[in-house]
Amino acid sequence: MQSTTYDSGMTEVTSGTDGVRERILDAATECLIESGIDARLHATIAERAGVSRPTVYKYVGDQTAILRAVLDREVERFFAAATPAFTAMNEDESRGLDDAIVFVVDYARRHTLLQMALHRYPGLILPALTTNSEALVEGVVAAFTEHVEQRLARTGGEGDVRAIVEWAYRIAVSLVITPSTATQDEAGLRRHLAELSPLIELLGQRAPSR
Repeated sequence: MQSTTYDSGMTEVTSGTDGVRERILDAATECLIESGIDARLHATIAERAGVSRPTVYKYVGDQTAILRAVLDREVERFFAAATPAFTAMNEDESRGLDDAIVFVVDYARRHTLLQMALHRYPGLILPALTTNSEALVEGVVAAFTEHVEQRLARTGGEGDVRAIVEWAYRIAVSLVITPSTATQDEAGLRRHLAELSPLIELLGQRAPSR
């Protein structure tokens, strides 16, 4: 049994059995941001979470399991946060796929853990987002294909929906991992996406190479 509330910063706070695991993962995230993935973290995580080291092992596991659990939770949080942006694309005629991409890029740029990994461990994170991103791409396709289908149906648009979602993912990732001064603010980012619109429409006719 658990209850969920939100503090003033909209951070989820849970109580009960699941709340212990959430506290451990919160502490683990803080430790990873501060110390990186190479440090031995169990003792520090336990201290910050207010639990014993055996409790950390019981609820999450060894360091590899901790890294996986933190990653899985961050991916889930991303999908939960991004879904309203894609829903709005269908509910508001003035909003489009570019608005969803802007949201995703801004989310990633403000994500402290992701930015730490990009700066300190590019050899690990860049392949996970690009050349070895099959699982993540499939998750994106599964989460957002329906929203794009609905948008096309409402606007009379055409194209390979999967291809459109994949290209949107790849464009968003490129903007996150190769930032430029021209796209650092929202206005510049929107100008850049407007210039890409004809290309996105063309590429939507076929799937990206894998």
